[in-house]
Amino acid sequence: MGYSGADTPRQVAQVREQLRETFDGVVDDSDIAHFRGGNYEQRFLSRALAALAVRRVAKCSVAEAARFVTDGIADQGLDAIAPLPDSKHALLVQAKWSDKGTATFDVDAAKAMVDGLNRIENELYDQFNQRAGALALEARPFMVNERATLVIALMGTVEPSPPAREVIDNALAEFNKHGARMTVKVLYAADFHDQIHADLRPEPICLDVRLDDWYQQKGPLEAFQGTVSAESVAEWYETYGANLFEQNLRAPLGPTVTNAEIGQTLTSDPTRFWHLNNGITMICTSLTAKNDSAKSPQSRPTTLSVAGVSIVNGAQTVRAVARAMHDDGEAAANATLSIKVINTHGDGGFGVQVSQAANRQNAIEQRDHIALEPVHQAIKANLRAELRKQYVIKRGEPVAAPETGCSLDELALALACLHPDAEQAARAASSTENLWEQGSKGSHTLLFKREPSPQRVWRSVLTLRTARSAVYELGSGQNGREAATAEHGGFLITHLLFQHLDATSIDDPDFDWDSEVLEKIPSLVPELVRRLTHHIVSLHGQRAQIRTAFHSGETCRQLAKLVLADLAGGVAVPARPTKTRKARRPNTVPILVDRRVMKEGAPLRYVALNEPERDAMAGWLAEDESRRQATWVNHRTKPILWAYDQQQYSPSGLVSKMWADADWDDRPVANQGTARWFPSEDLSLWNLAQRIHKEEAEGEDDAEA
Repeated sequence: MGYSGADTPRQVAQVREQLRETFDGVVDDSDIAHFRGGNYEQRFLSRALAALAVRRVAKCSVAEAARFVTDGIADQGLDAIAPLPDSKHALLVQAKWSDKGTATFDVDAAKAMVDGLNRIENELYDQFNQRAGALALEARPFMVNERATLVIALMGTVEPSPPAREVIDNALAEFNKHGARMTVKVLYAADFHDQIHADLRPEPICLDVRLDDWYQQKGPLEAFQGTVSAESVAEWYETYGANLFEQNLRAPLGPTVTNAEIGQTLTSDPTRFWHLNNGITMICTSLTAKNDSAKSPQSRPTTLSVAGVSIVNGAQTVRAVARAMHDDGEAAANATLSIKVINTHGDGGFGVQVSQAANRQNAIEQRDHIALEPVHQAIKANLRAELRKQYVIKRGEPVAAPETGCSLDELALALACLHPDAEQAARAASSTENLWEQGSKGSHTLLFKREPSPQRVWRSVLTLRTARSAVYELGSGQNGREAATAEHGGFLITHLLFQHLDATSIDDPDFDWDSEVLEKIPSLVPELVRRLTHHIVSLHGQRAQIRTAFHSGETCRQLAKLVLADLAGGVAVPARPTKTRKARRPNTVPILVDRRVMKEGAPLRYVALNEPERDAMAGWLAEDESRRQATWVNHRTKPILWAYDQQQYSPSGLVSKMWADADWDDRPVANQGTARWFPSEDLSLWNLAQRIHKEEAEGEDDAEA
């Protein structure tokens, strides 16, 4: 069976770009340089594909693979001939390129390949072009006495036709009469797609880690802990830089107070650094230990030869050590630090677990924990392969120049605006922290449930940028209310642009996004600002707070519906209505989550509201103090983590469970849970939400002229 062609056009686009970038100027094209446009392109891609096939099978360098290309006049059906002395092996390649991913291998192609094979067997080297003849001469001894592989390289998904396979099989039978030395291998579009992604990944890091005062952790997992010199750690960073932290949640954050203190300790009190620093955690895919003593290994140092290295905890320490060694190497060289080395044996899932577990501390933000989510790694790989754009995922990584790529933060904002539900734009306007929520209703889950295509990623970001620019240009020249709409409503305006200009073609590479969307934005933004301002005033009155309107998911949905209906119907901005409607207040939990009123992990305490409840619950609560304790989680459906069982609940759901567990027979059917959980002595969750409502209602209208 051939490989599935479901993603073939996307694979073709990515392979084509990588072939151009990798082999342009490397593969000899002197005999086809006079061709122009598509005539040159197709010939070049065929040669580059043959070289990539050699690289995949032989695992050789780009330059070596390019040297074996013979494609051209008198190649005799062999686009590459690769004699490999180290492995005593010869590769004979025929490559078929297709822009649509539909390349096939028919009986004529098979006959041409076998004909070339026979010419080598019969030593008819002068019938090949000069390069092919020389390579055929080198390859023949391996074909006759060692081993050879016929490589059929197809930018397609369909197996060679049965007649073609029969021609190849007959030839193999002839050549293998006196020993099975020749085989055939077929490479499809998916193989080349996999290879270009492998080529884009950084080379695995290999280190020798010299440990003092070490021990080996007992158990099923191979792990060592010990002491390493600061000088060694600095050398690692100088050699490999940020690649050391490939599987860390964060890259080094640069100049921060914490990092400055680490560096100061290294230079001013290096002998105490081991005692004052948490050290680093390193994972690897393979590990070999070489002890300095056979009789008493732990009395002497040991050297760990580790491969596939990533430092998953301690990135800030490593960067600070390197800086201190640079600034005052004589002092810092006296420092040592603790290191834990864990062999994951190539288990990527376990590696992610180690990285996440090692970084569970208050300084790690919710956004950091999603940096290793597979969807973001896939976006990064495919955006780079298909559009040659960078995707900066981790905090601390250098931000890409606007024309060269985007960040996770910018993409999340763009996808929030693109989402068909205007509530996502409201969440973003309220706090960008809302974009990292997970769970069935969390924004991150909704926005990244499926990997967006590279076109969707880049076009949504360009649209957000263009909209922001147009809104900024407009804002300063408007009256008070319209200026406030431009200042605070940028995300909803971008959402309306996506909806009105019809983003259904955003994934189509052939759709002219620039002319159909981006170029129309500057003229549309002023109209959208006027319509939004009108509808806010119509709905909420003359003293409506423009800013807070864009923080409410329900209000944004209502505004989007009204504005889009006006645009679809060609309706002019109507006169202001004589009656106004009072805005519906958001529920308690969503408003607390959206406004980020409390920090993750803030303590909560259960308080009974009336005498019957206090009497019914007193004895049960007294049995275990943890029953009345909980902590806050910024989760819009289950924001309470109960200390008693370490499970998450909704406020009312937990109160109902507690009443039932306490065997309160006359308990009410329903309850107001947010009024019973208190983050402070005198304020419940419900009180906090009411205070926000009151401040917004009584606040001065900052948009009023």
